Amino acid sequence: MRPTALITGASSGIGKAFAKYYAEAGFDLVLVGRDIDQLTLVSEEVIAAGASCEICVADLSESDGVASVLGVCPEPDVVVANAGVTIAGRVGTREWADLEQMSYLLGVGVAQLLEGLVPAMTQRGSGDILIVSSIASLITMPNSAMYAASKSFVTAYGQSLAAETERFGIRVCVLCPGYVHTNLHERAGLAHLEKQVPGWMWISSDTVVQAGMKGLRRNKVVVVPGRVYRAVRPFMNSHAAQRLWRQLTKRH
Repeated sequence: MRPTALITGASSGIGKAFAKYYAEAGFDLVLVGRDIDQLTLVSEEVIAAGASCEICVADLSESDGVASVLGVCPEPDVVVANAGVTIAGRVGTREWADLEQMSYLLGVGVAQLLEGLVPAMTQRGSGDILIVSSIASLITMPNSAMYAASKSFVTAYGQSLAAETERFGIRVCVLCPGYVHTNLHERAGLAHLEKQVPGWMWISSDTVVQAGMKGLRRNKVVVVPGRVYRAVRPFMNSHAAQRLWRQLTKRH
């Protein structure tokens, strides 16, 4: 039997790139997302690459959505936890319901999904888990406090999960990318970032996938994709870097 990869947030961007990678690597796929039209388009691409594909339409910002995914695919060989949104704004300026949904989607919901999937992996003695977190979990993020906190939660969860499950043959890699060319910022009303943030600060979805594969091979738990980000990460919390970042991302 062909192995199965479960990919959340698979309708575009990083999730779509992972779907294409695993299809070409000989996996069958379960693609999870909210947009059935976009999921269908991705499924057609991976089927053309020789994979069988099942679509699961679910809202992972709610526990019922997580439960539905567990019902559809309870024992995958690979999990890519990628579903995400971003919400920016000063403290106290965003609706709490929106922040609550975001924090569940990015944090507790990922943990709940993996809590349901990992036991089968430990019993089998193998499994790969890729958690798409963010550079925001490693640095100070003014005007994105809840987003950074949610990503910090899932980064910490992934690190502890890796330490706990390594002896069962499970590999865990937490990816912490910076700016990636996807539709994430446009959906969040942050399309101005594409114009204002310099090109050297952007990486592709394929770069994130390649970093994840290398991280798994090297048993590296936390990976920052992109040479530039790895080079500047030690300085990103400095006052000078924070002032520069605020100027680059400020609406004009």
